[in-house]
Amino acid sequence: MKKILSVALSTAMAFSMFASVAFGDAATTPQQKFDALAAKGILNGYPDGQAHLEKDLTRAEFAKIVTKLFDLTEVTNKLSYKDKGYNAKNWAVPYIEAVTAANLMQGKDTVKGIFDYNGKVTVEEVAAVLFRALKLETPATTDNTASAWAKGYAQAVINAGLIAKDTNFKANASRSLVVETAYAVDQLKAAPTVASAEAVSPTKVVVTFSDKTTTTVELTTALVAGVETSINFKHNNHDYTTKVTLQAPKVVSVEAPNAKQLVVKFNRAVDADTIAEDGKLINGVVQVTALSGAPTVTAAGAEVSFNTDNTEATITFPGLEYLKGQYTVVVANKVKTTSAEAIPAFTNILSVADTTAPTVATVNAVAKATTNKVYVKFSEPVKPAGIIAYVNGAAATVQRDTYDTFVLTTGNLNSGTTYDVSLTNVSDFAGNVANPNPIKTSVTVVSDVAAPVVKSVTPVGDRYVEVKFDKKVNRDSLVGNVRLLDANGESKGVFYVSTSSDSDTIKLRSPLSALPTSGTFTGSIVFGQSVRDTLGNTLSAAATQAITFTKDTSAPGVTSATYSNKGLVIKFNEEVILDKTATNNREILIINNKTGQQAGASLKVKDGSLSSDKKTLTYAVSLSGADYTVRLPQGLVTDDSFSTNPFASTTVALTIEAANTSDTTRPEVVSITPHDKDAAGTVTADVYYDVVVKDPGTDASGLNVATLTDVNSYTLNSKALPLGSYPVITSIGKDNDAAAPKEATVRIYIPGSTITKTEDHTFQVFGIADKAGNGILPVEKKSELTDRVKPTLTTAAVSSGDNTVLVIGFSEDVKASTVNLADFEFSINGVSQTASGSNVKPSSILPGAGSDAGKFYVTFDKLDGTTGKQNLNANDVNSIEVKVVAGANITDTSGNLITTGTVVTGK
Repeated sequence: MKKILSVALSTAMAFSMFASVAFGDAATTPQQKFDALAAKGILNGYPDGQAHLEKDLTRAEFAKIVTKLFDLTEVTNKLSYKDKGYNAKNWAVPYIEAVTAANLMQGKDTVKGIFDYNGKVTVEEVAAVLFRALKLETPATTDNTASAWAKGYAQAVINAGLIAKDTNFKANASRSLVVETAYAVDQLKAAPTVASAEAVSPTKVVVTFSDKTTTTVELTTALVAGVETSINFKHNNHDYTTKVTLQAPKVVSVEAPNAKQLVVKFNRAVDADTIAEDGKLINGVVQVTALSGAPTVTAAGAEVSFNTDNTEATITFPGLEYLKGQYTVVVANKVKTTSAEAIPAFTNILSVADTTAPTVATVNAVAKATTNKVYVKFSEPVKPAGIIAYVNGAAATVQRDTYDTFVLTTGNLNSGTTYDVSLTNVSDFAGNVANPNPIKTSVTVVSDVAAPVVKSVTPVGDRYVEVKFDKKVNRDSLVGNVRLLDANGESKGVFYVSTSSDSDTIKLRSPLSALPTSGTFTGSIVFGQSVRDTLGNTLSAAATQAITFTKDTSAPGVTSATYSNKGLVIKFNEEVILDKTATNNREILIINNKTGQQAGASLKVKDGSLSSDKKTLTYAVSLSGADYTVRLPQGLVTDDSFSTNPFASTTVALTIEAANTSDTTRPEVVSITPHDKDAAGTVTADVYYDVVVKDPGTDASGLNVATLTDVNSYTLNSKALPLGSYPVITSIGKDNDAAAPKEATVRIYIPGSTITKTEDHTFQVFGIADKAGNGILPVEKKSELTDRVKPTLTTAAVSSGDNTVLVIGFSEDVKASTVNLADFEFSINGVSQTASGSNVKPSSILPGAGSDAGKFYVTFDKLDGTTGKQNLNANDVNSIEVKVVAGANITDTSGNLITTGTVVTGK
């Protein structure tokens, strides 16, 4: 009775002590870590209430810790071992059976069936169990004190930060060591794992975790394209390591989330200036062509917005235009990343059928004390006309802010008060009316009395700065209220405010008339205390930010020269200044490459029109279709720096397609002939299609050769042709002009290595046009293409349901009748297991079933030569390798022979 009372009392004391330990608290000492784990039921103290961290841990105690740590199911009514005292009354049995069933621990003597539950567990045994439970990877090199069989396990847990490198792995594991390790594992389990990592630029990686949260990792060393790199970072106080490869820049997808918008997604951050100018889509960057009677939309000049990472561009079509039906979308190869890398062209066929009615996404109103404005954001762009709005029963005026956001103006609304909002006749551009109609919602006016905060100050050139605030500020409050001080604190004057409206990003021009002779000015910017946000909240106290201006010595350069209905359009890589004085007599010459003569009159440089962002010059000129060389003179423009660096003379190429207004007839696709096999029926190395196209009619302008040889004029299964595909004109009609043939045959080659399955493929032709701009109606050809890709051995792993089975898998389904043991070489612990000269031999290979369909089960004779199958998770099985031998005759369902020499690791 005294013993029972003693145990009960100590247990009560332990629970009392542990109850104060918060699960999320960060423990630092071994005792704190013990207390935290004990509070979770993972560890137990001794009857005297002490942790006794100095004692060695028994195998039974470790089995319980593993069971609790990894949430294993306790197993009762089963006795797998023959130890003395190993019976249903033994407290350790449910835990020992649990770790045995999970293939995490086995007996010390598998022949006699002894677990040795009272024996001491060694550090290397702890490492082996953690290796299996956490599914760690075997490292390529090892440097530790463990026995040969356990060196890989030990190195894996060292690399994972679970056990110190200088630990004696052959020694018994103390309770203190296991507490430290178990706590580390528990913390590791508590943190979300890395699900994926994507490089959006050479120095920025977006990491997505298993709980769907994300973080952005800024790198100090730029990634190299195509090279897998390990990155280390900290997130929510957890250390992470993951691998990432900077992919070649590309368009990931083009989607229509609704009838009014296109979203172009890139795998890298893009330079917005290569897509949009003044928030409008640049002509020719994205082409949207209506197919089969779908309504046309205007892409050039459509509104463009970007996400925060500049990896998505949302294009909103102007006016009442919207998408309905099928369209060909081409993203031209004019887009560049923020690292100035060109992004290859992308083509897709898009089907749009918007039947979803708009909903209210957010309703908000912000005030210092009162406001008269409510902002309503919808799930998609909605028509501005016809919306009737009421705020608390009073009619409100409705004004479009953006395509999907509207401002409701009403009477005074008080901060902290909630008001009813009613919206009637809300419809999207496809005609879907919001349901219910009217929409009933509410808004609570949020009180904002916080002063604006300067987030960053960035020099732009040597005389401007860009100031980023945490919210919109009143532009006028900055006028005359931002001063520049030198390093001695002396005022150099006030900044000129270049930004013309309220914004969270303000551009300021320095009051300096010149830089010091050193070329560098170091000082500070002082924002006056009356600088305020749009609600009237002021800084209250002056804010100071350090600034350094460095002399700009780079001349402006041309990024492109194009021709549009506005004339000659020249784009620069920075803001420029145009000299429009009468004495500026410099000229731009446009030379026709065919004749060598000047096209039209010379263009006076001073007659150009400079865009509002000061990066684009436009000259009114009319040119016919031809190839031109544009000669831009020295000093065409200067940059807006103290050095006024002059533009260096250069020439740029300009190509204008000839127009034929009398030709209104579409070209026609006469035939599409696929070639998958030769005349003898043998599969060819590559697939190719022969496409015959004619331009009929008496006024036919001839086919546009550029569209015939543009890989983006063709798709396979509604996707861009595989990388490496290319078209070539193999013949033209008799007496045809090669530059504008009336009939042509185009052969489109597709790499055979990209055809991975024997099945019907649909080849589409849709992007071909004639010289007058008439496009063909889309034509497609469905035909069977044959799989040309060899299968490969890809995986090998011990079955989770049967530890005597090694499950091997391939890159694709293979014929079971062609799979034999003789096709493989199996190595266990580095020793080849051949038909002779080995203690263990592969005994059978059978097709898998259920979720393992397409895989194969391999079993082995026992290592010790006794009858039965070898347990592949036994402590003496350290590594397993599988190799496809030369001469293997395994084939896929199309008859392609397996790739030989491939080696995979199964453990």
